[in-house]
Amino acid sequence: MSNPTKIVLPFLGVILSLFFTSCDSQMVHEEFVDYENESWNVDSLASFNFDVEDLSSEYNLITYIRNTNDYPFQNIYIKYSLVEHGTLDEVDTLIAETMKDCQLFKMKTGEPFGKVEQSIGNSSTGAIYNHSVTLKKNFKFPKEGNYTFQISHFMRPDELNGVIGVGYRLEKVEKN
Repeated sequence: MSNPTKIVLPFLGVILSLFFTSCDSQMVHEEFVDYENESWNVDSLASFNFDVEDLSSEYNLITYIRNTNDYPFQNIYIKYSLVEHGTLDEVDTLIAETMKDCQLFKMKTGEPFGKVEQSIGNSSTGAIYNHSVTLKKNFKFPKEGNYTFQISHFMRPDELNGVIGVGYRLEKVEKN
């Protein structure tokens, strides 16, 4: 008999993407990766490619961390980078391996900060929490082209149990 988690996990990213983009005019690009067995290995670098065509706009760069109550820590340290791929295989690093401390649970109560994903129900171990973490605000890209956003965890254990997946979102800043 096949494992239902292995069947459902590949579709979660698609469902989440459709849910978040259904009526969102700010979103330029958004993508998720889910991890088998609800575990994020230190060697699992999530890498996302996207194109930027509008240099007149400012952007927000956001990451998503999806976890269950099985995640054993109150926070998670992540490393992320943003590189631009130019012509003739030129690579320009706009953000070089920056570390960020993301609080997932309240220190005193243990209550999660993230939003419970009502639309897709629960994991095998309980509710799934989606944490939105803004990494850069009002960011301007130097030129049009192809960019890569990469994210990995920077925690002591190599395997982070309870992390279902990560993602990113690039959105245009609304001008008032």
